[in-house]
Amino acid sequence: MNEQHIWDRCVADYARLPGETSDDGRIMRAVRDCAGGVLYFPKGVYTVSETVTADNCCSLLLHKSAVLKAVREMDFVLKIDAAASCPGVREENGHLIPSGEADGEDWNLFFCGGVIDGAGLASCVCLNSFKHFTMRDVSMRNGRRFGLRIEDEGSTWTYELVAQNLYLKCTMPGLAGNAGISSNGGDSHFIDCIVVDYTRGIELLGGGSNRLTRCHVWGGPIPPRREGELPEMLADSVNYVLSSYDAILTDCYADTGLTGFLVTQNARLIGCSYFNNYTYRMDDVTVIDHRGGSLLVTQGLFRKTSPRATLYRGDRSLLTARDNTLDGFDGEKL
Repeated sequence: MNEQHIWDRCVADYARLPGETSDDGRIMRAVRDCAGGVLYFPKGVYTVSETVTADNCCSLLLHKSAVLKAVREMDFVLKIDAAASCPGVREENGHLIPSGEADGEDWNLFFCGGVIDGAGLASCVCLNSFKHFTMRDVSMRNGRRFGLRIEDEGSTWTYELVAQNLYLKCTMPGLAGNAGISSNGGDSHFIDCIVVDYTRGIELLGGGSNRLTRCHVWGGPIPPRREGELPEMLADSVNYVLSSYDAILTDCYADTGLTGFLVTQNARLIGCSYFNNYTYRMDDVTVIDHRGGSLLVTQGLFRKTSPRATLYRGDRSLLTARDNTLDGFDGEKL
């Protein structure tokens, strides 16, 4: 390790080989040489024509202005599989079995900084098979299907992601139907994450006991495909999909989505808010669509800003609501 730095290898030390027209080849050579270490990406744009994969306990540290950008169609720009970080257990029929190598665990893997740009050609980041992982200060833009996908095909059981200050945004047309953060993992914390103009902002689809704190999902800036239609990403939009067991959202903001909170499993909304920016002319919105599980809603603020808005749709026998502020929902109550 270079004593002047906190990293072990630097992508700048790896040049393109003759015939290479993108940077994924040299990045992969750097990753292979940095097993178990920290790989640094200096400021600059790195073009990616094949998915960059890190599956050897290599942590990634990017300058804030380092950009990995897709230049052709692929599943993901970056795929991190952390299975090698936990050699002390193996998975068998969905259960973790000790293998007698517990001293080899690495709980300090991380991916921090930089920009991952799917450019409408690829999803941005896939994170698989982690047993505690930190992801922080990363921007992801224009993911084709996903901004961040957690526990995709081929992943083993995942848990304990700490994700903080993630910024996900679409700025180009043609991506309707995608998801900003899509997670099948459990026991994870998402803190201060912002998702802009993905059809589904944050969706928790599997696992359980996930916690979201001060997250903000909103849409509208990408214009309509045709005159008279809704802005592209607002059609069928859902700010939060809560389909993992025991999700807790604290101080989270559902902002300008056709549905604010879609709930199908036990969940708690504490200090959460909904607002529809009627500048985008979206009407007939639903704040809470409660389709299953018990739901607690407390200390929230829910505003009606368009002529047609439904505060709550669902089975009220499964709902506990108290100490909420309703603005504009005259005669309605939770």
